[in-house]
Amino acid sequence: MHYEQLTKKAGVDDTEQMISLLVPNSNKNLDKFIGLHERKTNKELKLTDNSVIISEKLANLLDAKKNSAITLKDDEGKWHKFKVTDITEMYMGHYMFVGKQAYQRSMDKKYTTNGELVTLRNKSNKNVQEMSERFIKTNVISVISQNINNKKTIDNVMNGLGRVIFILIGIAVILAVVVIYNLTNINVSERIRELSTIKVLGFYDKEVTMYIYRETIILSFIGILFGYLLGEWLHNFIITSLPPTNAMFDPNMCAMNYILSGAIPLIVTLILAFVMHRRIRSIDMLEALKSVD
Repeated sequence: MHYEQLTKKAGVDDTEQMISLLVPNSNKNLDKFIGLHERKTNKELKLTDNSVIISEKLANLLDAKKNSAITLKDDEGKWHKFKVTDITEMYMGHYMFVGKQAYQRSMDKKYTTNGELVTLRNKSNKNVQEMSERFIKTNVISVISQNINNKKTIDNVMNGLGRVIFILIGIAVILAVVVIYNLTNINVSERIRELSTIKVLGFYDKEVTMYIYRETIILSFIGILFGYLLGEWLHNFIITSLPPTNAMFDPNMCAMNYILSGAIPLIVTLILAFVMHRRIRSIDMLEALKSVD
């Protein structure tokens, strides 16, 4: 393969981005080393001699789409124009996968190979580092490009983000308990004569509880639906803003995200319903009706 690094200033802070250009000598075996596919449709992308496939994060930074042109600078300071044919899902680094003819047309020079794509049977970080050192010691290889450090950076960011999310979920649950319990408790206290009256009229305890708690359940459902809308926007904002400029997070939402985020407030509401049911059941009807407003 041919390996080369191009640059382009992009992003909010307009910093120089390093873009790895890969031009395989043969397109047939590339899928054994690198999987190219669209993120939304999961459609497999085939590299041809005229293909220019760029990573999704790079496309976002350059505001590039299919069939749009991008200009990049080589190490000699010369600018080269490429016509994007596809955008592939990729979460670490900026990459371009270019066919031979497209490379020669955009770079205006003959294609030559200067590197190899290598996969190891033992893919552990320790073995990758050891093999890299052995390759360098041969004095035949000058540079080895690997993604271990990028992986560590992404893992650290995701682990830190995960801990923050669990803390926020815990705080949100506590807040939900306090708010729902206090509001329902105040509602019961202010309407205790009304509740005692309907109990005297023959309402069962469950009917009395639902009489006062039905509005809490309705408001909980409204809050969940509103939370879905606000949460999806907030999720998209965090996922796109938090990663560094040379990485991206998967913005897709799965069904389990919605199920869990809706189940937590529903469980809190259900548990507090049993608590309030016990309190309503223990109301002294005579004392409540004798009290003066």
